[in-house]
Amino acid sequence: MKKIFYILASSMSLIVLVMFLFAPGFLLSESLPDLSGEPKIDASLRKELSLGSDEIPFIMLFNQSRLASWEKLQGAPLHMVRRYDIIPGVAAMGSPGTIRRLAREQWIEGLYLDGSVFVSGPVRSEDDFAGESSARMVNASYLWSQGINGSGVIVAVLDSGINQNHPDLIGKVVGEVNFVKNEETTNDLLGHGTMVAGIIAGSGEASGGKYVGVAPGAKLLNVRVIDSEGDGRDSDIIAGIEWALNNGADIISLSLGGLDLGETNLPVTMAADNAMDAGAIVCVAAGNSG
Repeated sequence: MKKIFYILASSMSLIVLVMFLFAPGFLLSESLPDLSGEPKIDASLRKELSLGSDEIPFIMLFNQSRLASWEKLQGAPLHMVRRYDIIPGVAAMGSPGTIRRLAREQWIEGLYLDGSVFVSGPVRSEDDFAGESSARMVNASYLWSQGINGSGVIVAVLDSGINQNHPDLIGKVVGEVNFVKNEETTNDLLGHGTMVAGIIAGSGEASGGKYVGVAPGAKLLNVRVIDSEGDGRDSDIIAGIEWALNNGADIISLSLGGLDLGETNLPVTMAADNAMDAGAIVCVAAGNSG
């Protein structure tokens, strides 16, 4: 497992394929034994299979070439949602029977639940503006005095969007994309992404400079992967990492709950590892509960 930089945090469009493929020749056996113990099926997906859902969101990883593997899927009775270049795989919706049949295929490396991620909107309290700023807490002014303030650096914020009209963030966003289904906007409908963007690169305009960001010279990529309720999916996180890397991100911020990177979330972990191999720094929330 490659090393990922973890930080404590407060909390292309890609090719989107929606395919309804019902070719009768795909894995003809209609009666298969219970394969929930099949090692290719991740534990979280195995649990979901046991619930008997009609369709399950999942991510499959290939152990052969992408092209050959995509071609083999052309007869599969599933809905492909996304296919990736940053990892050898696709996100799809499929029935339990289809998933179990895929687990028997030699060209499949592993099958994983397309899990949920989440954030909470900022909660105001009487002490909101009485504490230390993030920049002060890490003594960022020491670097500023040496001319190091984030200038020339692009940070991709994978979150609930960014309010570009916030006084601290005007002119900061140099690219944006939305991966949230059924909410066609890149604007922040929750508040969390705007908060994170301000901590990273805010000018401090709204507070007279008191709450300036850690790297006020940095530019931002607004990668919206969290909806207005604070919810998102692993498949969109992977798409967001890929988009950010393809659009010049030097740093990718994932201030999200529920990721659990490592062996328990191999698809997202692989995307983060591959982004780091390509030269980006991936910063992932380690938690907020002490």
